[in-house]
Amino acid sequence: MTVRSVGFALAAVLATGSGCGYHFAGMESRLPAEVRTVALGPIANDTREVGLEKILIEALEDEITGRGRLDVVPAGRGDAVLSGKIRSYDTRPVSFTRRDEALQYQLSVIVDLELRKRDDGKVLWKTRGLREIEDYSAVPGVVVTQSSQFQQQTLNARDLGGFTDIQLSEGQRREANERMVEDMSREIYNQMMEDF
Repeated sequence: MTVRSVGFALAAVLATGSGCGYHFAGMESRLPAEVRTVALGPIANDTREVGLEKILIEALEDEITGRGRLDVVPAGRGDAVLSGKIRSYDTRPVSFTRRDEALQYQLSVIVDLELRKRDDGKVLWKTRGLREIEDYSAVPGVVVTQSSQFQQQTLNARDLGGFTDIQLSEGQRREANERMVEDMSREIYNQMMEDF
């Protein structure tokens, strides 16, 4: 067998395997070509975390417009509508001192979403129980100031000693909340657009 015939055989095997659904991310979309605009909301908030739905909608808008495939438009004008609800939002301690004081917490959020064509109501994509989690530190001694997460914050490592544990924990919770919602928005976009 010549090198050329081996190359053709390999190309044939690869071409046969290309129908398995694997492709480069961002190269294909499950959405119909006529869907070029999307309206966001309503997204109901069934949790006690006030304003979480607004944060999620803003993060989704940033993610969608940043990718360039779809334009976000006001309600009632999109080719498709992304709506749903935030089902749960929990904060729980996951690491403790010997005296049972919380050192680290974990946030988790669960959403149900669907993307429908505005004109006929056809469901283009949906997810149920999509979950995202994020950890954060509650006391200065366990904050990793060299981590990329800490470096992206506005908090300065020299200032950590000036905060009470409650102040630090709340600031870290807000930062973790923001990261979690951004990560979830990225995952929502990827699932909605990519056909794996």
